Amino acid sequence: MKIGDTTASYIQYLLDIVTSHGTPKEELLAAIGLNPKELEDGDNRVDLAYLMRLGYHAIKITKEPAVGLIAGKTSSITRFGLPGLGAMTSPNLGEALQVIIHYEAIYGRCYRGASRISTINNTPHVEFYSIAPYNDYTYFVVDAVLSGWSNAIEWLTGRTDLVASSHFEFPTPLYYEQYKKAFSCPVFFSQEKNELILTEGALSALSLHSNPSLHEQLIIQCDQALIQVSQADSHKNKVLKVLGTMLHGKTPSIEDVAQQLGMPTWTLRRKLKDENTSYQTLVDEMRKDVALSYMKNTELSFGEISYLLGFSTPGAFQRAFKRWSGITPGEYRKSLK
Repeated sequence: MKIGDTTASYIQYLLDIVTSHGTPKEELLAAIGLNPKELEDGDNRVDLAYLMRLGYHAIKITKEPAVGLIAGKTSSITRFGLPGLGAMTSPNLGEALQVIIHYEAIYGRCYRGASRISTINNTPHVEFYSIAPYNDYTYFVVDAVLSGWSNAIEWLTGRTDLVASSHFEFPTPLYYEQYKKAFSCPVFFSQEKNELILTEGALSALSLHSNPSLHEQLIIQCDQALIQVSQADSHKNKVLKVLGTMLHGKTPSIEDVAQQLGMPTWTLRRKLKDENTSYQTLVDEMRKDVALSYMKNTELSFGEISYLLGFSTPGAFQRAFKRWSGITPGEYRKSLK
């Protein structure tokens, strides 16, 4: 099942950064199984799985576990594409970050969630959604995103004192010393969220590259691009994206998902039927994919996995797993050893 997509230009941008550190581009493309022709049109949508494979194989080939941090720290604002230009011309940091987050789907979408900005007790939080469980494929992504945001904040404002702390969900990695080079602030691991916590008042910091008239034109273009991306998306993918944010400890009903999508339940049922699928089929697809990921990459018990996927009992999860794979969860986990 497709987990999301990004633009070919974004993949190409990361490829250029990674290969500049000594990895032959042809070798890396072959390793991740991506046809170079897929990158010829910068607006082409590329499966997000290739982004994770890119990080994994770049680390494997270069033997540099901090590739994600390096990619984020050395990236420019243009890596965000059109939203990056909109952010660059914003009057202040707050509006710049709003542009980057609001138009995130233009340069990258994941059905596990969406990034967001919130303010808690006057303190701004810039949050990247959870992509747990963490493994060699996903560390790269979180490292690149948070270090990229930090780098963008410093470049936009010319200041290194606006990020108070950086937080990562995963445990302290072996290459933790590299985080000191990537961030100008304290870094914490095993946290509740992946996020940058900014200093109070940071959002008011002026942008060094503000251009009001150009900014207005770019926002119009961003709005148009976002509509195009949204219209091109199937209702199946829209449902999967909502499920990715709600499937934590309970199974959302089709009514819950329809409400999130802003449409009547009967309309959603009909749209899914037109795409030769159903709501329950999509719930089962997502549960299956997430369950397999948990089984492969974590030591979570079957009871814990059952709860996380919204099953009423561990027995219900085990019966569903056998229906999906033909074997029990215990047999599957043994086969991985």
